[in-house]
Formats: sequence, C-alpha cells, structure tokens
Amino acid sequence: MSLVQALAYTPFVDALSIHEQWYLLIIPMSILLAIGYKAIRCSNMKKYPREVFVFTVQILGGLLLLAIVFTLVVTVVIPMVAPMPS
Repeated sequence: MSLVQALAYTPFVDALSIHEQWYLLIIPMSILLAIGYKAIRCSNMKKYPREVFVFTVQILGGLLLLAIVFTLVVTVVIPMVAPMPS
C-alpha cells in the first residue's frame, strides 16, 4: 500500500478485508465488553482487574460452549430429524 492509499483510507467507507480472520476479533471484543460492563457494575475497584478477567473468560467459555452445541445440532441432530434424500 502506498502512502497516498494510506492517507486516502476512510475507515467507515472502505472496510478492511479481514473476512478470513474474523474469529480473532472475538477476544478483543470480549475484553472490551468486560471492561465496560464491569466498570459500571463493579462495587470495589480493587477487584476490578480480576472481575474483568473472570468475565472475559466466562464470555469466551460461553461462546465456545455455544459453538460446540450448534456444531452437534447441525452435524448430528438435524441429519437424524430431516435426512437428505439419496
């Protein structure tokens, strides 16, 4: 990318081409969500970093569990309920 192209980049008009790496954005989005949520809900700021870490792990664990459940539903349950004609 040349300097002129870098200067002409408009973030909300020209989207970045990261379609193959979308899953890498889950971690920073989870961290930022936990930071924002716990900044409002945390009663003691001494516990804030630990609570942000725990909430981030809970978000990522929930997403992982949902991915496993949906994968099982699509690969096991749906073929049993509605088999494809051969």
